Amino acid sequence: MPEKRLLQRILDDINDIPPLPHVAAKVLEMTNDPDVSAAELNNIISQDEALTANLLKLCNSSYYGLPRVISSVTQAIMYLGFQTVRNMVLTSTLDRVYADYDLSFYNYEPGGLSRHSFGAAIAAQVISKKLRPGLRDTAFTAGLLHGVGKIILGKYVREHKNELLEFSDGQFVTRGAEREVFGTDYAEVGSKIADNWNFPQELILAIGYHPEPEQAPGKPLLAAIVYLAQNACNRIGVGLLGGSVVAPLSDYCVEATGTTEEDMEALCEEIARSLESTGAPNPNAK
Repeated sequence: MPEKRLLQRILDDINDIPPLPHVAAKVLEMTNDPDVSAAELNNIISQDEALTANLLKLCNSSYYGLPRVISSVTQAIMYLGFQTVRNMVLTSTLDRVYADYDLSFYNYEPGGLSRHSFGAAIAAQVISKKLRPGLRDTAFTAGLLHGVGKIILGKYVREHKNELLEFSDGQFVTRGAEREVFGTDYAEVGSKIADNWNFPQELILAIGYHPEPEQAPGKPLLAAIVYLAQNACNRIGVGLLGGSVVAPLSDYCVEATGTTEEDMEALCEEIARSLESTGAPNPNAK
């Protein structure tokens, strides 16, 4: 049985998590306002030099296929639009958040959570274009945030690693072990973080229920998309210490998305190509 005091400590830590950095939070707010201009958005993003540099690097990757080199935030907004630039800002911001954590007990190499989360974001975009194109931008954000709960639980995993491994199948901590020891898991913690950061309900549900999307209220497709994205990135081995991890698809996701095991090989190849075109390292490259 999980200790109630331990669960309360975890919940207190979620409530104490710092808000998103000012620039990122402001960009998220502005990109939902139809009256905001490209110049106003540029003025906010340009306050952060590192963010601007990372955004321009992403813009000029072959993934976006732009006809010219992008040299300013204003050009990026004009060519790619508010929502894509918003996703780039969130990617750069979370890359800095994720980089501070050693999560090797979750099977992540150094910096692996950042790479795995970006991989899941790209994968979720690829999948949503096939299943429901209107979810493309939201799917990217959900994929990027699907593992954010691990930055809170990581501290407690280090404290209780041996106990957690008793409930895990191998050398890495599993979600089932988290629930046995903590009374919660990384997905539920991640949904609470997303709620604290004022993300919309559809994202909160997708983050919280992506490991078992059939349990989500209303069974939203977005949760199933993130499930597939994470499964694909595990198969590709994005950010993982131990390389490829293949888990069979759940019956629910096969039925809900029409994606079969036979489809997954081609899907993983497409996701790997998309990732490579962003400049992300390909774990399966020879």
